[in-house]
Amino acid sequence: MECGVWACEPGMWRIRFAANKLEFFCVLEGHVRLHDADGQVHDVRAGEAGVIPAGFVGAFEVLSPVRKYFVVQQISISA
Repeated sequence: MECGVWACEPGMWRIRFAANKLEFFCVLEGHVRLHDADGQVHDVRAGEAGVIPAGFVGAFEVLSPVRKYFVVQQISISA
């Protein structure tokens, strides 16, 4: 598990989370948008929280300068 504060200027990045990795985050300042592989978008603004689920494939877009608190967890996957 890791956590911290992340800050970034506007931009968009493709992301692909491993099947055992997930992230909880809370936007302290700014506005982000998650674009999933099915074309759905999820906006998260200052004061709101979100989860990037394990196995997520899509894009992470920063619409206005953002600061977010995040917690990333790598979970065990039993065979």
